Amino acid sequence: MPFGLRAIAADGFGIGGTYKFNEQAMKILHLLSQTQLTGAEVYALALCRYQLAHGHSCLIVSDRLHRAAPAPHIALPIHDRRWWRRWQNINRVTMLVRSEGVDLIHAHSRAASWIANRVRRRVRVGYVSTVHGRQSVHFTSRHFNAYGHHVLAVCTDLAEQLVTELGVPAEYVRVVPNGLD
Repeated sequence: MPFGLRAIAADGFGIGGTYKFNEQAMKILHLLSQTQLTGAEVYALALCRYQLAHGHSCLIVSDRLHRAAPAPHIALPIHDRRWWRRWQNINRVTMLVRSEGVDLIHAHSRAASWIANRVRRRVRVGYVSTVHGRQSVHFTSRHFNAYGHHVLAVCTDLAEQLVTELGVPAEYVRVVPNGLD
């Protein structure tokens, strides 16, 4: 089971309790802030292909995608940090979660996590973040946990940064290295 699904399936991490990954189909929204090709996009598309192959359905929301998407892609300027654009994105993603019956939002960047964190406060939806790289340390990143209570770090160095520099509680963070197809 590649790309961190073993950790999610093992204890329901990110999904809420006793959920086992293959017991029921879920609708999963992958939320990214892609303006150029990065490992986060490659990871999310591979994870989406895996989820689709196992009976789940996926949606992908991102500024752009640079590789062929295995699921419907909805273009929104997730990377745009202007306050009015963030609220516009929060409203649009909230409407999408409601209209599509999304069960889980999987955010793949700080900008995506910021939006997902707000959406989950409006709509009852599972929410997990994957941290793919070092995060900027500044006042808001230290005092506001945008990543939520279920955070996957792709290596121990990133998990350590989340806990020691950004103040994310250690019990919220799991290390799940990127897998190989």
